[in-house]
Amino acid sequence: MCITACLIYGGFTLNTAIIERHSKFAFQALVMTGLWMQGINKLFVFIYNAHNLYELNQSALKVYLDFENHSDPRFATNLQESCDRLRRALIIVFTFYCVGVSGMIILPLTVNMFTGERHLIMQFYVPGIDHTTQWGFWITQGFHVFVLIVGGLGMFAGDLVILVHLLQSYIFRDVLRLKIDIFNTFVDEPGKQSDSDIQKGLVDIMQFHQLYLSCHTFDYGGAIYVSSEIIILNILYSNSFFARCNDLFYTIVSIQVITAAGCFILTMFVLLTSVWPGGWAYAVGVASNLYIYCILGTLVENCNDDLIYEVYNISFYNLNARQQRQVLFMLCKAQSTDMIQVLGVMPLAVSTGLQVTKSIYSVAMMMINFVMKE
Repeated sequence: MCITACLIYGGFTLNTAIIERHSKFAFQALVMTGLWMQGINKLFVFIYNAHNLYELNQSALKVYLDFENHSDPRFATNLQESCDRLRRALIIVFTFYCVGVSGMIILPLTVNMFTGERHLIMQFYVPGIDHTTQWGFWITQGFHVFVLIVGGLGMFAGDLVILVHLLQSYIFRDVLRLKIDIFNTFVDEPGKQSDSDIQKGLVDIMQFHQLYLSCHTFDYGGAIYVSSEIIILNILYSNSFFARCNDLFYTIVSIQVITAAGCFILTMFVLLTSVWPGGWAYAVGVASNLYIYCILGTLVENCNDDLIYEVYNISFYNLNARQQRQVLFMLCKAQSTDMIQVLGVMPLAVSTGLQVTKSIYSVAMMMINFVMKE
């Protein structure tokens, strides 16, 4: 159904822009093209990388399966808190989509009910149907409602996939925190702990840390070289969880931020030059569409900073020199995490969203001056 909605919108919008041949109406018809591009891009990326996405999902699932029955009940508590956190985030995003879609549908119908003026929900016509007639108008509105609802659900489904995986950063942070706490309790206990037991606990922490962060190593038969010392590790995954998230979602994130900014500018131009009641709800939806990933990027960045802090908490001075070098290696990798970037030049964060907003404001002021002169 999502593919059908994309085809309907793409074909009918192109047909409308060609038939009208009016620059102002062309802007109106193309105002939602950015979201259409986002949907097509998400479909392509998810279908093309279906196997990689499955492996990424299995990596996150394995963490839950490994620690849900851990002897320490704090692990199960943190897993539950992670699920609750994810559920709240999905509810918030779904609410924004509901407000945008329902507002775009309800506002034009309300205006028509109280004033008798006919305003289309979306800015495209259905070929072969005269929207100026009573039946043609409502048939066109029906197509618009179908495309909006299915498109909104499809957009939410795409965001759901990304949110579910990127928010797993918190469970990696929480599990690592508990592992380090258990390790410190063991190391700090009075008595004689054997170096082999301490080494085993430290390697376990490094293994789990490597699953998440982009830990670039020299792999020779399962051995990792750290400061001329060899630590025998079982490499569970060829790539880290966060690095694979970055590779999979880089294109989606970049296109969503840029197209959302372009859609917002076009929406403001249409609202300034024509009457589109549903445009205000659409503007709210586009603004949330712009900031969803920027806020998500900031949350992931803060989570990575927390990981650095947790590595600092390792009982460093109770370790021997070789083990201290291993901790320093882990700390170095934690401090050099590759963040998700927009077009490879700007970090995915709220600060980037604010910079884009400033650019939108500047362009909006130029459009207002242009409209006033006209």
